[in-house]
Amino acid sequence: MMKQFLMSVAVLGAAVTLAAPAVNADATFAGKTGTTDVTFQGDTTTTPGKDDKDPDNGATVGGLTLTAVPSFTFTDAGATPKITEASTKVLTANGVSTKPSDDTTGTNNTSSSIYVRDTRGLTADAAGAGYSIYASASQLKAGDQVLPVASLNMTVADGTANSNGGLITGKSAVSVYQANNSVLKGGTAKTAGDATLGTVAGYGNLIAKGDGKTNGDNATGAVSAELNLSSNAVQAQKYTGTMYYTLVDSATSAN
Repeated sequence: MMKQFLMSVAVLGAAVTLAAPAVNADATFAGKTGTTDVTFQGDTTTTPGKDDKDPDNGATVGGLTLTAVPSFTFTDAGATPKITEASTKVLTANGVSTKPSDDTTGTNNTSSSIYVRDTRGLTADAAGAGYSIYASASQLKAGDQVLPVASLNMTVADGTANSNGGLITGKSAVSVYQANNSVLKGGTAKTAGDATLGTVAGYGNLIAKGDGKTNGDNATGAVSAELNLSSNAVQAQKYTGTMYYTLVDSATSAN
């Protein structure tokens, strides 16, 4: 409909131009300007300064949403790891994530990105502007057998700047294995935004951070991880675990 409307205006304008008399060289013109503006209302679903501890993807709090997060499958150069090398080889994995269908991050799109939507509408200098992303990995188990993990580290590459110049920056080689404690403003016994730092269980460690201009849809760069085992006391079966991601606004985060 919009294209048809514009085309009809163009045709009409052409017709008027053809019918208009010649303009005198000494003709005068008067002009005056008006204003054009639009105001957007931010998402006030919940109070900024509160955190989202729900591990389900898509959970939203205060206009912040984790819309997609990566999963990992560890291999040895693409092959099933050998038990004989279980304690001597570093297993690597590229994250696997799917860009949400209504996401508008454009060139930020990678097959392993963490996707965040910020619809709070805050200005860069507003209290709570920006956010932090934390990760914590559970034990990997096969039945009651626990994989002897020595370390599990995650690396998050920087995203691409949005039209505001906002950017999600990532961190390298962050330990996330059973990383269940983080220091945040407003710990469990304090109100959000308190200048005093408190330890809150369950967040994990900081892996990425959005600045005050990361409004709207944004994404990190590629996400990868490295797994090291402490021994080869493993069974020839699949070990599985969970990677928890937590998105916290900057009014709560101390990092």
